[in-house]
Amino acid sequence: MRHLHFAAVIVPALLLTACGGGSNPPPAQPSASQQQPAPATPPPQGKPANDKDIQALIGSWGLDPANCGDQVLKISKKRFEGPGSGCDITAFTDNGDGTYTAAMTCKANGATSQERIQMRPIYAPTGEGIDLVYLDRKNLKSQVLRCEAKK
Repeated sequence: MRHLHFAAVIVPALLLTACGGGSNPPPAQPSASQQQPAPATPPPQGKPANDKDIQALIGSWGLDPANCGDQVLKISKKRFEGPGSGCDITAFTDNGDGTYTAAMTCKANGATSQERIQMRPIYAPTGEGIDLVYLDRKNLKSQVLRCEAKK
């Protein structure tokens, strides 16, 4: 049952489909008399995450660490892989609030898309984990726990 739940949460977020006809048209530009002045300070931007900071995100993850079979999410510095699909991680951003965002390029069925996943390391009674928010999938949320290394 947990495998089905994992597949229902993780796999749809990893499966990639074409976005339906290209990018949205640019917004209409207001006339010079309607333009508003730019805000004094832009919203804060994250900074590139260093390798030490993202180390807590690297590894194999599952919904149930006691049952980490084929339904495992694997995260490395350069790849984000789930059952049946994966993405190249192009950058990790330190959001400055304890979360990190992975920017990814994903390919499936001849289509390429850009995906972003926000990750927050957590420490649960059952072990280390990650809260995941799929930013480009209506903020779909999931939580995974570290799978034990096979001995």
